[in-house]
Amino acid sequence: MHALLLAAALLLPAAQEAPKPAEPPKPAPAAAPAPAPNPADTPAAGDKAAADKAAPGALPPVEPPPALTPAKASELDRAIKQLRADKVEYRKNMEKQVIAFGRGAIPALAVAATTTHAGQMESIANCLIALADLRDRDFVVECVGSKLPTLRRFAARKAADYDLPEVLDALAPLLKDSDAIARNEAALSLVTCGREQGLDVLVLIFAEQRERVLKALPGVAGKGDHEPVANRLKLDPEREKLEPQVTAKERVAAVQLLHAMGDRDAQRLLVGALDDKHNLVQREAINALRDLLEQKPPLDGTSIFQQINEVKRLKELWSSGK
Repeated sequence: MHALLLAAALLLPAAQEAPKPAEPPKPAPAAAPAPAPNPADTPAAGDKAAADKAAPGALPPVEPPPALTPAKASELDRAIKQLRADKVEYRKNMEKQVIAFGRGAIPALAVAATTTHAGQMESIANCLIALADLRDRDFVVECVGSKLPTLRRFAARKAADYDLPEVLDALAPLLKDSDAIARNEAALSLVTCGREQGLDVLVLIFAEQRERVLKALPGVAGKGDHEPVANRLKLDPEREKLEPQVTAKERVAAVQLLHAMGDRDAQRLLVGALDDKHNLVQREAINALRDLLEQKPPLDGTSIFQQINEVKRLKELWSSGK
């Protein structure tokens, strides 16, 4: 009997200390509802497409061109040498053959860019533009600072295809490049991609590259105050003494650029150009505003007094906000 009582006393604490069954896990707190989007923060469809294009996460990784086999490399070298041909048609045909090698041809083309042969320089730049893609964007930025004008020309033109801030930022020094082609290409690419600092150069090349300039201008129309063009409309007393006809032609080109853009800021600057002292510049501004404000044809065969009256009328029309 005592033995049974002793056994019961020994078992009782064990029963009291038996582990409790685990409690079911508590549900995680519900996530706070996302705030409603602010319409002002939502880009328009066109803006979103542009943002997606430049979004770093959407870019492929930088990647070196693939290596060619020794046989292919020799064949490529022979084709690149043929780019020195005098006949444009033959060079164009050889460009196609070089481009057929793919991105693997980029290193050899970069080496050949030391040439001073005008035709070969142009063809090498054409081939590089056709072959380079977003994986080569670092190479393009490097070429902007190259000592070789062929590579700077290529980079300046290719930048417009990329429309990436880091590439466009690198182009600014080329606006003062000693090589006119590199300088012009940089200006065209910057304006195409919405950067107004290239407008000053476009004023100077408008007469000779009218079609390309007009194609680039929509990139900045309605997006800025066009200050580089406004600066070209200002009279420089020293230059007026030394080369009055040259400066007048530049102001005429500036007016034509503003006419092509046609936005409100462009119209404002054209109204200012109505006071230009040069008859041709003033007439160009009159005709631009007649078109933009009233869709009227240019003045034809008017006297200086009629022109003065037209200036007054257009200023009043602009002031009225019509």
